[in-house]
Amino acid sequence: MAEEETYILITGTNSGLGFSTCCRLMDEFLVSRPDNQSLTLIFTTRSEKKSNETLAQLKNHLRATAKKLWGLEGLAKAESRITFKPEHVDLCDLLSVRAMARRIVAEIPKLDILILNAGIAGFTGINWPLAFWCVLTDTIYALTWPARYTYSNIGVMNRKQTSQPDEPPMGKIFCANVFGHYMLTHYLLSVLGKSTLKPARVIWTSSLESTRDLFSVNDMQGLKVAESYQSVKYLTDLLILTEPLSSSAPWADKYLTPSTCSGMDTNAASYTRPKMYLSHPGICSTSIVPLALPLIWSMMFVSWIARLMGSPWHVIDPYSGANATVWLSLSPKSTLDGAEAEYERLGGGKPKWGSACDRLGKQCVASTEVEGWGYAGVVGPAVLEADKSRRRKRGATDLTAEEKATFVDAGRDCWKQMETLRLRWEDLLSREEANDIKS
Repeated sequence: MAEEETYILITGTNSGLGFSTCCRLMDEFLVSRPDNQSLTLIFTTRSEKKSNETLAQLKNHLRATAKKLWGLEGLAKAESRITFKPEHVDLCDLLSVRAMARRIVAEIPKLDILILNAGIAGFTGINWPLAFWCVLTDTIYALTWPARYTYSNIGVMNRKQTSQPDEPPMGKIFCANVFGHYMLTHYLLSVLGKSTLKPARVIWTSSLESTRDLFSVNDMQGLKVAESYQSVKYLTDLLILTEPLSSSAPWADKYLTPSTCSGMDTNAASYTRPKMYLSHPGICSTSIVPLALPLIWSMMFVSWIARLMGSPWHVIDPYSGANATVWLSLSPKSTLDGAEAEYERLGGGKPKWGSACDRLGKQCVASTEVEGWGYAGVVGPAVLEADKSRRRKRGATDLTAEEKATFVDAGRDCWKQMETLRLRWEDLLSREEANDIKS
């Protein structure tokens, strides 16, 4: 039965956080769901070679988990409940995004959970003398918000994607982290709308590094700042946190309605609009910043020191970093609705959920303060005890009504720009595909 099968798609899984999220999804599904329920895990990488390598690693992890839980005799049971489906897509190639979406829509009956994890940071290097000094003198802050000592280039552009003369330029960091996922989600609405979860869940991966001062509505793609990663992650926060608001509705509603312009299957009669969630992994070792192995171990050690000093976000390893996303994926709807209701009754809205821990490493999922949105849009100081006791970013101030209004207005403007951009690219891609067919 469809209710006994869960379909999850996750992007960016060949290493780091994405791979660990796949592993944790498997592990928690096997122990939390009855034996008659199965999971189909659709995972994406950027090439067929990486997909095959990831598939082998995931199968090895499944065998290890089954052996640990039930011994050798449990392997067959675990393998009968977990199905892997590898896919490859380049989120900086929107024709590739379209093609993968068509394959998925044609091959699966529904999609219950879409995890938008893939991304690139665009870091070109680290100022090591400054990094050592910051870590020694300002440990927690330096290890949580490292923009002071990372190098990035300004205005990194994506490669041209079509032969159309009117193709607009696009930022690479913006396309990889936001716009590729934005287009993919729209293309998959027809299968998301058929989820038996009612509604399906779309989980966007943000970051603690999202920074208001590095973002401008007039530079939505982050092309005018070196810290474009921090800028586009703040854009992610703006879009997802304001999506349910009436101010964003003229554009968000259109975006979350299946369309036929891309040739995807649409069936309005069976469609249920998915719900969007926002998560981040805390601070953990991932492949988004490539480091030599000795440096990775060194960073993990100083992160452990930061955790002992009271940082709630240094979960250290990517498996722990996957906690928030897996919680949003597998928790009952009543649990998630109850967690959000704590803020809604105080006049707030949607929270940003993060992977957190205490000094001894005990894991939890925590609401995260967002500049301009506070704790889930609740005006004034933190009210919930867990939020009151959690260490804040230096310089953080309690949310004011004026700040919240500015955030909401910025979210509305970004939704308008994103929809304008989506429709323009729909036209470009359709013309490009038509040309390919003719030739």
